[in-house]
Amino acid sequence: MIKIVIDTLGGDNGALPIISGTAEYIKSFGGIFPIFAGEKAVIDSVMSQYGISEENYSVLETSEYIDNTQNPMLIFGGLDNTSMVLALEYLRDNPCAGLISAGNTGAMLIGSICRLGLNKGLRRPALSSALPMINGNYICLVDCGANVDCAASDLLEFAKMGSAFMRCMYEIPSPRIGLLSTGSEKGKGDARAKEAYGLIEESGLNFIGNLEGSDLLLDKADVLVCDGFSGNVLLKNSEATGKMAAYLAKAYLKNSSAQLSQSTFDYLNNEFDYNSRGGAVFLGTKKTVIKMHGAANSSTAVSCIQQVVRLFENNFDEAMKSILS
Repeated sequence: MIKIVIDTLGGDNGALPIISGTAEYIKSFGGIFPIFAGEKAVIDSVMSQYGISEENYSVLETSEYIDNTQNPMLIFGGLDNTSMVLALEYLRDNPCAGLISAGNTGAMLIGSICRLGLNKGLRRPALSSALPMINGNYICLVDCGANVDCAASDLLEFAKMGSAFMRCMYEIPSPRIGLLSTGSEKGKGDARAKEAYGLIEESGLNFIGNLEGSDLLLDKADVLVCDGFSGNVLLKNSEATGKMAAYLAKAYLKNSSAQLSQSTFDYLNNEFDYNSRGGAVFLGTKKTVIKMHGAANSSTAVSCIQQVVRLFENNFDEAMKSILS
């Protein structure tokens, strides 16, 4: 059985969808043993509704959690009985495949550093998100929000970690690495981008050069490297573009004789629905940590568990350690 730590508290929609999603995964796929962090009475109630007995999971019992209004720095001390801290420290001290949480992103970032630990030599972890491209494949956007101020050397580390992630998650033997810049030609961008270009070019990775923001979803690369500020703007803009496309399609069909099947609408909605794609992965932590969207529902939990299982089965933690050594 694959052990997965699941922080049930701190999400916008509460604990119920996260627990329910875990139960749905077990009923559909089996093969996991969840270690929940949260309120035992609530967890037991939901799991019993799915016919899952207490010997098939365990609970790190607490009703305390870090909400999104609290200073993430508090995770350094004083919050030892919160669900996130209990989950991180259990993951650190026990053989588990990974951790999923919908809690405070900043606290999870800092907690991953001070409570879990990073791979040797790494200065900071990165947050990555897998986005669908025009051909049905996925691209890893890294960093997408964890590190606003980055050095060129950080961007090199992001490229390495993104490459390891795509090899393990999507089994791409030699992922194509692109660097976000203001033009595709070598020499474009600011001083940091130019320095990072040279570092990645000499790294031995499958580096294809600079890419512009408009290239993100056009299957020109498997990994797009950038700082967390640019990456977060790019990520949020791609989500907004998907919603705008769906809105325009509906508005057009409402005022014309053209028709579009419900299955086509369902497909479009699924492709741009963050809940169906799982969560953002913290790259560089000693063990796998996946941050669910704050508004996580049961589908999000199922998708995130699938991510953890796939990465575990493909030895992601070892691949990350190896590429950073």
